[in-house]
Amino acid sequence: MAGNVLIVDDTPPVLKLLKDILSAEGYKARPFNNGELALRSIAAEPPELILLDVRMPGMDGFEVCRRIKEDEKLNDIPVIFISAATDTDDKIKAFEAGGVDYITKPFQKEEVLARVQTHVALHRSRQKLLETQNALRKSEQSLKIAQAVAQLGHWEMDVQSGELSWSDETYRIFGFAPQAVAPSYEAFLKLLHPDDRERVASHIETAKQGNDFDIEYRIVLPGERVRVIHGKGALVSFPGQGRKTEIIGTVQCDNEVIGVIQDITTRKEMEWRLEHEARTDALTGCSARRYFLEIAQQEFARSRRYGSSLSLLMLDLDHFKKINDTHGHHVGDLTLQKLAQVCRVVLRQEDMVGRLGGEEFAILLIETGSERAFEVAERLREALATTDVALDTGATLRFTASIGVATVAADDAGIDAPLIRADEALYRAKNAGRNRIA
Repeated sequence: MAGNVLIVDDTPPVLKLLKDILSAEGYKARPFNNGELALRSIAAEPPELILLDVRMPGMDGFEVCRRIKEDEKLNDIPVIFISAATDTDDKIKAFEAGGVDYITKPFQKEEVLARVQTHVALHRSRQKLLETQNALRKSEQSLKIAQAVAQLGHWEMDVQSGELSWSDETYRIFGFAPQAVAPSYEAFLKLLHPDDRERVASHIETAKQGNDFDIEYRIVLPGERVRVIHGKGALVSFPGQGRKTEIIGTVQCDNEVIGVIQDITTRKEMEWRLEHEARTDALTGCSARRYFLEIAQQEFARSRRYGSSLSLLMLDLDHFKKINDTHGHHVGDLTLQKLAQVCRVVLRQEDMVGRLGGEEFAILLIETGSERAFEVAERLREALATTDVALDTGATLRFTASIGVATVAADDAGIDAPLIRADEALYRAKNAGRNRIA
């Protein structure tokens, strides 16, 4: 099964169309025409994704989404809003309610399938990560047995003499064959990533004083390979016969510090990959909508704190539907990718480009006033208008974009106000004939 998707829409033709589109691609599509019934079904059988109409009688889509996000058993289910409304207020409200994406009616079959596929895949990846984390937690609880049976990496250091010993597994984690080098504190410090060296050394010193030890750090192996290591510890006691009753992590034992380490590189790489996927639009490489808005709000706060200028551009590709209808969605995708490439060439490294949805993009111009923002917008408009998209036939396609410009004002309470002004300016530019700036 491609995925379990629940659809909520009070318009029967739309509900049937979405069900047919998804069912044809192997999805289990569960249609509902009101929010109350949908919530009962979600609680009984949580789906992997929810397509949710905004405007419905009784309980609207925003309220349905809020209730889902308030339930800790359901709040990780991604919600894509579907609405005929195109104003920024509704879009912002949808994301504030907890939505992960927004599709505007009338929608294209290919767009719906692409977004559904992306968010189902992300949801499954997150579930897999949670399973991995739960397995790791169980592993940590059994660390004492694992150390004896599985030879989890550990090391011992005499506090007085500094004499150090490593287990065979520790040698392997550190990239050495067992007994290949003489263990020493200096050799360990050389393995540490330069940015982590001082922090780890400080933690080891506190461990000598009897404090608990729980830290993640990086080591650099030959060939510049980086591994992420988790070291964890607790105090151990000695009964009358002098035997250690517990060895878990890095601890103070009379005159010895004993450390247990675990290679968590694979887990960290998965976390970083998921974080990157959540922050990045897969097609264009621009920032995803939610991440862009988070950074925009942070930059707004920073501009307030330091009194610096901040401007926004809202950019919309002109006649994008015609490009898709005439040349196909593949060419439409190439056009969006080309637009993103031009933005990266024209803009500064510190500026940020976000794809808000479809052919609509937003650009954050750091420390930029209104006059300079207009100049940047004009330079970008000209660059886009002279850019070629290569077609399979050997011909080329040219496209244009309309741009709305807004600068943060003294009385703006948050980033929403300039976003709305930029969006309004964009629509003025389009209504005035497109391929222009307002």
